[in-house]
Amino acid sequence: MNGRESFGYVVSIEGAKVTLNLKDTHRGHFASHRDGISGVTEVGGLFGVDGGTRLLVLRVRSLSFVEPREAHRFGVGSTSIRGEPLRHLEAVVAGAITRRGQSLRFVADSLLSPALGAEAFPLSYEELSAILGQGFPGDCMIRLGEDVRGGGSLDAPVSDLLGRHVAVLGATGQGKSCFTAAVVQQLLKLPGARIVVFDINGEYEQALAPHAAGPDESKVTTLGGPNATLRIPYVALGRHGLGRLLLPSEKTQRPALNFALESLAYVKWFPDAGGVGLADSNAPELFDDCRPNPSEDAARAINILRKKAGNAATEWPHMRALGCLVADSYCLQRGRSGLERNAFQYGNVAPLVTRIRRYTEDPLFTSVVKVEGGPPCREGSLKWGTESSHLVDQIFGGESDRWKLHIVNLRNVAHDLLPMVLGSLLELLAFEMFRRGQGTTHPTLLVLEEAHHYLRPVGSGDEGGHQMLAYERLAKEGRKFGVALWVSTQRPAEMSATVLAQCGTWAVFRLTSEQDLRAVGAAGEWLDKQELNRIAGLPRQQAVVFGSSVAMPVRVVAPTAKPVPKSQDPDFAAWKNPPAPPVQADADAGQPEPLSGSAEVEDADDADDLPF
Repeated sequence: MNGRESFGYVVSIEGAKVTLNLKDTHRGHFASHRDGISGVTEVGGLFGVDGGTRLLVLRVRSLSFVEPREAHRFGVGSTSIRGEPLRHLEAVVAGAITRRGQSLRFVADSLLSPALGAEAFPLSYEELSAILGQGFPGDCMIRLGEDVRGGGSLDAPVSDLLGRHVAVLGATGQGKSCFTAAVVQQLLKLPGARIVVFDINGEYEQALAPHAAGPDESKVTTLGGPNATLRIPYVALGRHGLGRLLLPSEKTQRPALNFALESLAYVKWFPDAGGVGLADSNAPELFDDCRPNPSEDAARAINILRKKAGNAATEWPHMRALGCLVADSYCLQRGRSGLERNAFQYGNVAPLVTRIRRYTEDPLFTSVVKVEGGPPCREGSLKWGTESSHLVDQIFGGESDRWKLHIVNLRNVAHDLLPMVLGSLLELLAFEMFRRGQGTTHPTLLVLEEAHHYLRPVGSGDEGGHQMLAYERLAKEGRKFGVALWVSTQRPAEMSATVLAQCGTWAVFRLTSEQDLRAVGAAGEWLDKQELNRIAGLPRQQAVVFGSSVAMPVRVVAPTAKPVPKSQDPDFAAWKNPPAPPVQADADAGQPEPLSGSAEVEDADDADDLPF
């Protein structure tokens, strides 16, 4: 502790709480050392206590005055009675700093205790840097921000940061998108990076694409809208993706849907009749409307499909074929007059059939999902498992892909469809990843913006719980399969508590909702109640970062992305300027000249050419 003066000493230890008496000579909030001055009595600040071969690091919890008479009755302080109150500082142990060769190493450990009477000292900048910048020589460090108390840059090793998932929480406009872009820009400098960004608002391309500008380093996929570059084949969503999309009930509808999926490769669609027939049929035999006759042909077709005795088709049928297979596979029963379609039985699967029809007739849905069917992704192979694997490789990357960044632009996907479509993709990824096994996936980071839209229960009761199982498992076990999640949301209270609890590093910007703060407190074991209460008062672009990749909760100024994403606030200051005059049409360019007030409109079509 050479080169610095102590400002207090330990007088009481009660479990994790340590009480120090500030020396009479120490009057301010700062203490001097050979490098300058450091704050020592600010709530949340850090200081050191002499521990022999190591320096214990303590965090300030509170300050208090103790009257001299009461203090001396308990033997606190000096024996001389003075009129000035004694100042006490309460703190908790955060860890210890040790020297290894020429470098300092901080180890977080809240179970350490100082000795009574041990003196407290301000921390030097080298010691603060050792606390904020964890990692060993050779670690790849990612900057998460600057300590607001001047302690330097808060850095985290990339393996610790992404080894467990990351949660970025905060109200709108507080800096989440800029923080996410700034960190991803650093990650893109790594030669072997692979990052998939689900861009809900179409704001990340301008910020991230310049940082992956090499040949084949980045790609952008647009879903939905007139400029879509990919329409997801419905069959590629498979059993798990379509289950997320169509929400079948477990007892009746899911077995019928599974049968329909397994039978798709053996039927063809008849668009004029709105029905399905076997691959070698000349007319449809199966329908989705529970029509009374004929039912014998339908029963024969269903039996052939159940025995897998039919001929394979050459193309996938229309998505409406699912409804026909679901309906007739479930409602056909033997009645008094022979085989018939039972209306009561049909009622059990009618909601699923209606959902299939509704999706295939919705232009917003069909702009995202290809419902027409068509040739398989690999010639001569009608297997929905193959289609699912191909789609996973398209979105999340295959073994031969060398891109570092894939931005999936979802701005044109309707908001009511977004949870279904994106939830289906995540369900499909979870299934494929677990099916392929460990060691088969390139380490991948998934950036999930506005995650409260789709990482939440769908439905209610047992049905809602089932829908969460796949990507809750992705959050719980994805680390073993090389997948890390970067979850960003404004409303943590609306997200799955299981997903939040699996996050290892948290960057929490300003949150004011009591429900959201409770969700953070319940899922983040590293944050105490005192720190939690301070989140509601954070200024813009400041966050509390805590978790397994940092030594202790640190309040930082978030880094600024260069360039920034398209998430700036609207420029309402421009209201003070008059609006720009309308652009006048050039008469020489063949545009109609403005008509005077006395002109008459001779033809109704001319009215469309009026400039007013």
